[in-house]
Amino acid sequence: MKYDIEYILKIYQRYHSEAHRCYKQKCYIGSFVLYGAALEALLLSFCFVYAEAVRKTSVYLNKKKRCKRKRGIFLEFTLKELLDIARKLNWIPFDEKVENIGKVENWVQWVKETRNLVHPACWLKPDKYFGNIHRLMRDTCFKEYKKFVKISEETISGIDYLLQGKINKDLMKWCKKRKRA
Repeated sequence: MKYDIEYILKIYQRYHSEAHRCYKQKCYIGSFVLYGAALEALLLSFCFVYAEAVRKTSVYLNKKKRCKRKRGIFLEFTLKELLDIARKLNWIPFDEKVENIGKVENWVQWVKETRNLVHPACWLKPDKYFGNIHRLMRDTCFKEYKKFVKISEETISGIDYLLQGKINKDLMKWCKKRKRA
């Protein structure tokens, strides 16, 4: 199955810009959800670009065994699975520290978990990663949400920058190989 990379990137850009619009309009929960969707679209687009490498991962092979579809398995990946693939293929430096605030992994996990605030049950039960994030969100003054959304925005922008750098580096390698041939 041939994937439409250009279209998924347009979806990413739309999610990202709408998340920012929500932020400006003080619709912070909508912004959380859209930044999470943007992360998912960005990682999915990378799966399309690096399909051969993705198909060799244990995440893909396990999904293929469980999936009823024979084609288009990438479209069945959850955000957790996409993040697992990104980790296995070293697309994102999860263990790198960010400005003495925490690891990249913590920031990415923040985006993932705040995206899940779209589900009502997430407001009622403890989160596996952040503990009582639901209580923090529920008890926090609405103005404080702005700071929380900024974390998501910075994380997505940083990941976008890193992934674009990887693609540019790989394109340069490809061009050099082609010149030599």
